[in-house]
Amino acid sequence: MPDISSSTYTPPGVYVSDESTPVVTPRGVSTTTVTIIGPALGYQTTSEVVTVFSGSATALSQRGAYATAVTGPPAIAAPVVRTLAGQLMVYGDDYTFEVVAGSGGASTAITQIKRLSADEGDLTQPSPNGLKDGDQVRVTYAFTGPTYYEPTEFEDYDQVVATYGPALVSVAPTSPTASQVASALTLAAKVALENGAASVLCVATDPAAGDFRAQLQAAYRKLETDYRAQILVPLFVDGAYDAHSSTNVANLLADVRIHCETAAAEGYGRMAFTGVAATYDNTVSHDQLAVQQSSKRLVLCYPNRLLMFNSAVNASTEVDGFYLAAAMAGRLARNPVARGLTNQSLSSFSGLPAPVAQAMTRTFKNNLSKSGVNVAEVNQASQLVARHGVSTDMTSILTQEISLTRIGDTLLQMLQVGMQNAGLIGEAITPETTINVKSSLIGLLEQAVSDQIIVSYANAQVRQQQIDPSVIEGTFSYKPPIPMNYIVVKFAVDLTTGDTTDTTEEEAV
Repeated sequence: MPDISSSTYTPPGVYVSDESTPVVTPRGVSTTTVTIIGPALGYQTTSEVVTVFSGSATALSQRGAYATAVTGPPAIAAPVVRTLAGQLMVYGDDYTFEVVAGSGGASTAITQIKRLSADEGDLTQPSPNGLKDGDQVRVTYAFTGPTYYEPTEFEDYDQVVATYGPALVSVAPTSPTASQVASALTLAAKVALENGAASVLCVATDPAAGDFRAQLQAAYRKLETDYRAQILVPLFVDGAYDAHSSTNVANLLADVRIHCETAAAEGYGRMAFTGVAATYDNTVSHDQLAVQQSSKRLVLCYPNRLLMFNSAVNASTEVDGFYLAAAMAGRLARNPVARGLTNQSLSSFSGLPAPVAQAMTRTFKNNLSKSGVNVAEVNQASQLVARHGVSTDMTSILTQEISLTRIGDTLLQMLQVGMQNAGLIGEAITPETTINVKSSLIGLLEQAVSDQIIVSYANAQVRQQQIDPSVIEGTFSYKPPIPMNYIVVKFAVDLTTGDTTDTTEEEAV
């Protein structure tokens, strides 16, 4: 467009130019997904109809099928083969399995079924129970597919159950103190969804990775570059690794803390909600565990013993503290980014065991909270609520408040994704480049204000670096929504009675 204000002559007329700057429409940052990491049932089950022959084997549709029973854990039943009329066929007499491309149960294994003959010298003869070539049978079997231990996102709880098994047992255990949890991963996903998470990203721990600590570490590595993994809940299930030991619990907490801090440094902001097993021996109590870790990216929840009602057996059972962590994570995922957990109600539980509830005096809870423990308590309305949504780093309000860490992570990812989508990287730098970059930056910040992620921003500046002119640098400051934790009301007693004195004089008689 001609510069009409310059000394160069410009004839009268209409001059049109395109002054458009990049329009940035940031993709939504996932803030409503909870990532659950822990042990599951270990296998899925399926049933399919296949045609059998004696001269050739027929492959089952699912890879990783278990051709024989497994003692466990987990205990896995052998496949069941029946005719379409319901007659049970006998393994070794009527049919056999051949495993190729890996051993039985391996995720890549291909399992085939082959008909047997009553006369080994004449394969055309029926099997001892009358199975003939071309007959169809229904095969019910367990399998662990190649994606079973990979991160998988679910919005439907029924799909979680179909993949990782039922959450609770359907038959009451003989011992009243025995755990009624059938699949820890399924139960934690159920709790997170019930408390408001829109979806759960599940990562089943793989026993082939080593001991339980190594299994969790391997699962964390699968999430290193996954933007969906913003709110993590590792399930510190007690077992072979002894997750009731204070030393081992400290190791598990340190592992997930380091993972979150490393991922955040790489641009994948996340925090972990943790709880310990009900069997935790408390040699090192929760307040000391929190002080040891001291990270704004680690939330330690208490209590570690809660009651949950199992409708299948019509009885309550005691569950671990990491299910409380799943409830708090689900509630946080439900909330707007700027809303923390303080005074938020939690569902899925029927109460606290009596010894736990009796020990939770005001002094006891205050000591936990000031040390960085996220305490859940029963309020005057008999609701289980988060007392004060804090991280384990209590050094300042910027680190202790969960919501402020979440705001920073969400804003960072909005800017990363939005600026990348602006299409500016790789373009030649022109006199308009800094203007375009600033317009994109301000557009994203305005979106953050509109979405109530931040209150306001200031000093948005963009400049081209002198040392490396290929770098366009943007800076700004922002004001986050600060949570209101206290309302102080002062009152006094007014002893003024309001009585008056009658001063009317009486007349003399």
